Amino acid sequence: MPSELLNTDMTVLGLAHGHMHPTLMPSAHRHNEVELNFVESGAMTYLFGGARVVVRTGQLAFFWATLPHQVIQVREETRFHWLTIPFSFFLQWRVPAHFLQRVLRCECLVGSGEPTLLQPQFQQWRSDLQAKSEERNQIVLLEVEACMRRLALTIATAGDSSYAEDVQHVEPRVLSKIEQMTCFIAEHYAEPLHTQDIADAAHLHPNYAMSLFRKHVGMSMLDYITRYRLAHAQRLLITTDANVSAIALAAGFGSVSRFYSIFKASCGLHPAEYRGGLRLPVFAEEH
Repeated sequence: MPSELLNTDMTVLGLAHGHMHPTLMPSAHRHNEVELNFVESGAMTYLFGGARVVVRTGQLAFFWATLPHQVIQVREETRFHWLTIPFSFFLQWRVPAHFLQRVLRCECLVGSGEPTLLQPQFQQWRSDLQAKSEERNQIVLLEVEACMRRLALTIATAGDSSYAEDVQHVEPRVLSKIEQMTCFIAEHYAEPLHTQDIADAAHLHPNYAMSLFRKHVGMSMLDYITRYRLAHAQRLLITTDANVSAIALAAGFGSVSRFYSIFKASCGLHPAEYRGGLRLPVFAEEH
């Protein structure tokens, strides 16, 4: 199978921070941390699967970076901060249940912040992390959790005042099982997967695993796996010239006919139609 069709290797960044002019990425990458971006100036566009996400001056973007993503467009004056936090730390935060579910589904959540407050905050986090101090690291994690809870308020469903207040205590043991199952799927979605495989990864009975997964992720295991596979296929349709059959198999679909059926039902277009309407232009910075 051509290397461009293979699943992107998962890298490990840990608790880390950077402040830079973003560069265009010729290919997608992924890592198992959650990532927080703050655009200080300019604008940048990400590609998540088949979705373009624009993050503009003063905005925050937060996502679980296990879904392959890449920067495909950058304004010349853009500067941004990025911060990565181990997924296990994020799962311990008391964020609203709906916010947690959207992150687990690998959505990129974008909200507005106050630049005069966020810029010095990110600079402080950078200084703290450079100090290599366990105490400073813990302070950063507490402050980032507060920032994410505030972000949850800004992106709360319009008219639903209960959305941002829906904070539920989940036992650490349960969170550990959710982490094991979602991470296993993220690593293996392009391979043949069965409920038993996923349950075994978390040392659970399949029936209990399915119930626990649906309760805390908000969708079935099958729908979750399909979400990853569709995103993989969409990215390849947009960024490569590979034929549809090869893409279907590379993304983990057991048959080309099944891929066509699921793709049309989910995207409203046949794969070739989707590719024709969304093919990326040659990467370039905006001036």
